[in-house]
Amino acid sequence: MLVEFRGRCGVLAAFNLIFTVLFALRNNPMIWLLHVSYDTFNLFHRWTARLVVLESLGHASAFLYNTYQVEYNGKSGWHSIGWLLRRSSSYQFGLVALITFGLLMIHSIRPLRHAFYETFLTLHRIGIFVSLSGVYFHLAKHALPQLPWIYLIITLLAVEFLVRAARILFYNFSWRRRHWTRVELEALPGKATRVTFTLPRSWNANPGSHVHIYLPRIAPFGSHPFSVAWSQSFGTLSSEKLPYTTDDLEVNHGPSAISCIIRSRRGMTRSLYNLATKSESGQAHLWGAIEGPYGGRHSFDSYGTVVLFAGGVGITHQLSYVRHLVDAHNSSTAATRQILLVWCITDLTVLDWVLPWLEQLAAMQNFNDIVRIRLQVSRMTSLQLEGQSLPGYLDARPQRCDVQELIDEEALAQVGAMAVSVCGPTGLSGSVRAAVRRRVVVRSIDFFEEAFSY
Repeated sequence: MLVEFRGRCGVLAAFNLIFTVLFALRNNPMIWLLHVSYDTFNLFHRWTARLVVLESLGHASAFLYNTYQVEYNGKSGWHSIGWLLRRSSSYQFGLVALITFGLLMIHSIRPLRHAFYETFLTLHRIGIFVSLSGVYFHLAKHALPQLPWIYLIITLLAVEFLVRAARILFYNFSWRRRHWTRVELEALPGKATRVTFTLPRSWNANPGSHVHIYLPRIAPFGSHPFSVAWSQSFGTLSSEKLPYTTDDLEVNHGPSAISCIIRSRRGMTRSLYNLATKSESGQAHLWGAIEGPYGGRHSFDSYGTVVLFAGGVGITHQLSYVRHLVDAHNSSTAATRQILLVWCITDLTVLDWVLPWLEQLAAMQNFNDIVRIRLQVSRMTSLQLEGQSLPGYLDARPQRCDVQELIDEEALAQVGAMAVSVCGPTGLSGSVRAAVRRRVVVRSIDFFEEAFSY
């Protein structure tokens, strides 16, 4: 019975390893098939990985118990285990894989993962290579029937690498112009950096998209995900007919500019900000690349009322929705009639992050008819706000956002179905989620949360 348990655990560990790898891929085909976010699949990845570790422990424990009972050269116990491990390379590779699985699980604990993100990524990649090599040779030495599953895993990783490399080369390099993507860094108030990528090709993405950025000078061995705050192409329209929809405004055959706002925390983001501030002009130039777009799978075009909450740098995710919905409203391709953007900030210095783009939005046709922008400034008084010169389209209020009151106000005045989206700190997301949950039974309200984390 114990032998059967050992075999079953080993088979399950090898089989679940397929899904552990599949769920971790950025270009996982199930994201497109099921319209489930990568962040959700990343959660599945972590839990299937834990299952693999537990099943591997069961597999190894049963093996150790059986071997402990067997007598070799008149001795049993740990002597038997040591004797077998010294003479079997298959078991040696299996032990290497088991130890590496355990180390991968330990260093993937959330506090460690977030505190040392770059180190986590590097160690994780090394650990994956070592553990998969151990599993492969463990199966190959015994010619076990599960070996094709490892070939499938290797194929998935190879295809993922080729797809990502192809996308990076396509968008970031132009053979005709002999041009690679250039990056401009600009230091902003509030310890943030505006990072603008000038691509040699046209780049079109859905609202709410994010990209992975590569800056070898700052982080040689890693890429980091950030929301696209603003994008603009300078080529020709993809269609020669007059534009009637936002799809007709897509641009081909020309360079593009993509901007992200990156808040200085630690590691790569701190190095980025320090590099920008060292320059006398507050700007720095280097070369880099983007990979994407990813995400952007939520559409608010069918909602009459759209309420967008943003906390801090989360404003970058919501800006693209405002721009898209105003465009779609003007071309009569969306049902949207009311848009409320609520930005929760501590002071007005961070307004410089997105003010140029807000000015462009305010200049759009029918902007004032359908869009309201409210600033909830938590660390400024009414007198301080009165002394500020703000554009007329901004409604600044000197207190924390009362999410429930705001949701109730919009629900009473909503036109059609209402979409509520939030991108920001955990506390803000939880408050918005709770407020929407209390009103979904009496109004047609859908909730969307943007949360991306490794």
